[in-house]
Amino acid sequence: MSQKRILIGEIATAHGIKGYVKIRSFVDDETLFESSALFTDETSNKTISIKLKNALKGDWVAQVKGVDDRNTAELLRGTPLYLDRDNLPDIDDGGFYIEDLKGLRVIDGNGHDIGTVVNVENFGAGDLLDIKPASGPSFYAPFHDETIINIDMDEGVITLALPEVM
Repeated sequence: MSQKRILIGEIATAHGIKGYVKIRSFVDDETLFESSALFTDETSNKTISIKLKNALKGDWVAQVKGVDDRNTAELLRGTPLYLDRDNLPDIDDGGFYIEDLKGLRVIDGNGHDIGTVVNVENFGAGDLLDIKPASGPSFYAPFHDETIINIDMDEGVITLALPEVM
């Protein structure tokens, strides 16, 4: 694999008896699901093709090529859907994909190293930066305007406003 893959959604469950699936989208542009092929993990070349049918309560009902019954569709439950990073639309200046934050160096407002972003998580209450310091366990920092001072993608640095510790 020469390029990075981005997780754009997952197959949540089967839908109906004709082999349709319900897709949970992690992107705003649903047309990305109808790319020629979506990868089913970050490293292998296994792909599936999807045709969206209709929106359903925030998810999408879709037909997977070659799947025509509920039992086969059920086997796809939990399948992640990846797209090559280069196939994503270009972003306006100053914008970025969440995936682009991984690997960035994190510093405080005084320029002191804090660590490196190893992941971006969301457990339901908002995005969190998973930061790994040079030593010790990783920790989460909220990803919102009160915490993030600056993101410099060219330099590969995120500046955080950390709360003072007593």
